[in-house]
Amino acid sequence: MRLLDRSLLHLSVALLLVLAVWSTVFFFVVRGSVLDSIDEGLEDQQSMILHRLRTDSTLLQVRDLGLHGFAVMPSDHKVKKSFSDTLIHVPSEHGQELVRLMTSGFKHEGRRYRLQVFASTLEEDDLLEDLLWALVGLYLLVLVTIVVVHRLVLRKVWRPFHGILAQLKGFRLGTGGGFAEVPTTVHEFKELNAAARGLVGHANEAYAQQRAFTENAAHELQTPLAIAINKLELLAEEGADEGQRMAAIGEVIVILERLTRLNRSLLLLARIENRQFLDEREVDMGVLAQEVVDEFADLASHRGVEMQVELENSLVWRMDPGLARTLLNNLVKNAIAHNVHGGGVWVQVTALGLRVSNTGADVPLDAARIFDRFHKVTTSTSGTGLGLAIAKAIAGLYGLRLTYHFDKAHHFRLERA
Repeated sequence: MRLLDRSLLHLSVALLLVLAVWSTVFFFVVRGSVLDSIDEGLEDQQSMILHRLRTDSTLLQVRDLGLHGFAVMPSDHKVKKSFSDTLIHVPSEHGQELVRLMTSGFKHEGRRYRLQVFASTLEEDDLLEDLLWALVGLYLLVLVTIVVVHRLVLRKVWRPFHGILAQLKGFRLGTGGGFAEVPTTVHEFKELNAAARGLVGHANEAYAQQRAFTENAAHELQTPLAIAINKLELLAEEGADEGQRMAAIGEVIVILERLTRLNRSLLLLARIENRQFLDEREVDMGVLAQEVVDEFADLASHRGVEMQVELENSLVWRMDPGLARTLLNNLVKNAIAHNVHGGGVWVQVTALGLRVSNTGADVPLDAARIFDRFHKVTTSTSGTGLGLAIAKAIAGLYGLRLTYHFDKAHHFRLERA
């Protein structure tokens, strides 16, 4: 069932209930008003009869209620005024008629009498029938009006929604097509339009990144695999001496170790992007930075790089402890790997964030691509090209901003976004 038809169905049922309640209340209100008016008329008629009795005592002999419209009868006790609906024989109507009857008492010359006065009352059956037909007519009229409004007015109102839906149906990932903004003045449709545009843009961006990632990953895997196969083929040759065999085996081991690191990095990156790390704790980044620097002290000493940690203020972030360590490991390891002999690495921790600086090439790096996957500054290192990409992904996972700038040294700044 379409949304317009479903809303019309609910509206018609609600309207029927409202009209039913309204008609019931209206019937009793009208009935009460009519009876009050009739009762007032009967009281006026009673007063006129009692006034006539002062000059015409023959009225005391009137007994035929249906013929004269009133009747006077002697009474042995005091009669209390009352109103009732009853059937009486009215000669002029040639049969029984439902009337409104008022019974009251009065005294005349020391004797008690009972006075009955009647007047025609409303026929409730006729009133109910008329009210029912009026209700049916009103319901059908309102229902037709609602249907016309739904078909003419609401169809135009929902036109932007159908435009958005048509674009979503026609969207094909990887074609590079965007999402045109649908003009509308309805706030909800504006929000839907913005959400759809953002979703399509994000999908295109994610697809482009995934495609580039797949191509780069295939390239990174293809080259070492080809080299490893080549080395194994050399081992299979009978003419290779023992030294050549051992050298080939060593190279294959190095290649396979690099592939193993690449596999671990890819799996870690996928887990980060899928938000599979749920163990969040308060991590003291100053203490962690000192531990990481101490762990890399031997490697830095071997490369002739001096390392220093400067703790100006306490810095505590809530994040997964393992990812926090991986983040600092990658930044510090990158600073050592791309350094020069006799250079330095400085880790500065403040209340606002953390900065890893290092000496190295005297030219700035490509800030637009440095955090891309498989982007390498030089091919001389044995890295996977995913270290900074993983660091960037971890930072984004916890609302942190990782940036790079060059000012006589290379600086990586980590702070709250």
